[in-house]
Amino acid sequence: MTVSAPTARAAECVRPTSAPPTKGPTSANAVYLVGAAVESINPTAAMIASKTFYLGGYGLSSGTVGGVVPLMDGRFATGILADGVHSRALAVSDGTTALVTAQIETQGVFAAYKTGPYGIEDIRRDAAAAAAKARPGGPKLGPGQIVVDSNHSHAGPDTAGVWGGVPQAYLQLVHDRTVSAIVRAYASMVPSTLTFGTAKGGVSGKDKDALISNQFSNDPINQAMDDELRVLQARSVKTGKVVVTYLNWSAHPTVLGGGNTLVSADYTGRLSTMLASFGGVGFQQVGTLGRSQPTDRGCQDKTKKDAAASLCSLDEYAGRVFARTKVALAGARPLTGKAVVDLHSYLIQDVTTNLPIFALSNGGFAAGAPILRQNTPPWFTGNVVGTTTFSGRIGDLLISGSPGEPYPQIPLAVRAAATGMRGFLSLGTAGDFLGYLIAPFEAYPEPIRRSILSGEAPPTGDNCSGVPSPIGCPSPIDNDTYFFNPSMTMGERVICSLLRGAGETTGRALALRSARSTCALFPNDLLMGPDADTTFATGPYRPVG
Repeated sequence: MTVSAPTARAAECVRPTSAPPTKGPTSANAVYLVGAAVESINPTAAMIASKTFYLGGYGLSSGTVGGVVPLMDGRFATGILADGVHSRALAVSDGTTALVTAQIETQGVFAAYKTGPYGIEDIRRDAAAAAAKARPGGPKLGPGQIVVDSNHSHAGPDTAGVWGGVPQAYLQLVHDRTVSAIVRAYASMVPSTLTFGTAKGGVSGKDKDALISNQFSNDPINQAMDDELRVLQARSVKTGKVVVTYLNWSAHPTVLGGGNTLVSADYTGRLSTMLASFGGVGFQQVGTLGRSQPTDRGCQDKTKKDAAASLCSLDEYAGRVFARTKVALAGARPLTGKAVVDLHSYLIQDVTTNLPIFALSNGGFAAGAPILRQNTPPWFTGNVVGTTTFSGRIGDLLISGSPGEPYPQIPLAVRAAATGMRGFLSLGTAGDFLGYLIAPFEAYPEPIRRSILSGEAPPTGDNCSGVPSPIGCPSPIDNDTYFFNPSMTMGERVICSLLRGAGETTGRALALRSARSTCALFPNDLLMGPDADTTFATGPYRPVG
């Protein structure tokens, strides 16, 4: 089905909208407990005024060596665009067990930090403890049943430290507000029915009015794309009103370019606001991010300038995704049968092959890129990096969370293996901000080439100062996919961990993992049980610099 782009003005996209009608609860419809919450994580005026609050996503480093000598202007924030950035959370329970999926609208958040207890592991532990106090006797919600990601906005605060970083006080603010969103979502859960629907987003060059483009569209090995919009909507059994509309969509939040200096969630924040027009909370969570870009068209109203033009551009793309979401909701069907909720995290460890990132992780302050990720066990042990994956389910919907920007082949491999599930939710940057995850091994050549050469895949290449070259022209870091890839084997290892989790959450034990031949390369991951990552301390902490 093809859906035309909306012609209404951007402001009209967020007017109260009647959600597509669904049938009321029946004996066949499952009843879950569902809650959702949103918290602002905007920086303070003083943080902005300090000119040390950097945005992440474009280029590398703040441009200031050792925090003292400026070699070039970094992209520090000069203000906040519209309502800025938020942390959002969705809580779902079957009455016995609960899970929470949450998203922080910043460039990236690590599992653990060098400078203090601000990481996703800390957020999960602190939220689980606070939730138990907020709802005594409530459904089980341990740290392993909480997954947190970042939306990876390229207009978002640099909570990773790769582009200059943010004040430490802001990391504390993000931690506190995200914990609050999780606890509020859990505490507010009410009996609800859930409906789930999908729609095709379309891939540029293949589909009309496509919503997503493939960065390596001319590479035959990297043709697979995850262009499915997946929407989950909860309605209160008591009132029939919408509690939350949750959308899982896989385009990079890069509508605003590198010239923007205003703090923003990019299109995901505007889209979440549009989803809230159905009633309740709106929550768009990013999915498969690897080589997946939005087909944004910019602001069509050329009279708009500066911030108004930026908002117009965001609303143009968000509005098109919102229109397609309505198509998904129109065909949505309720979750039926017995309510089932399950979620666990899995610790995996892999030898890093990315020497530049390894070096910046240990000495990046001197280069203006003080990468803040903890470099003590299990997150870094020598040259071995530790991270997490997530697997779970809501009824017959499978949840898979990858700790970075997975290439589409990764969640699609899990989807193909996990037969019998009605739907799938794929979460990117889940639990950790680990860069690009590439798989299978055959997918590497073009990302490597594009990291040092311009143009399309051979034999097309590029024109180098008037001289055609079938392999492209020298252009260091023309594409950052390979330079931000932590390990040549991490992508395959993530697939195997997700297959393990999918098997365990669907009663198939290790059958799915064992069926993939490459998983025999990673026996060490099986030595640790579910939620093992939550048993490690995130300290000791120390200043960066």
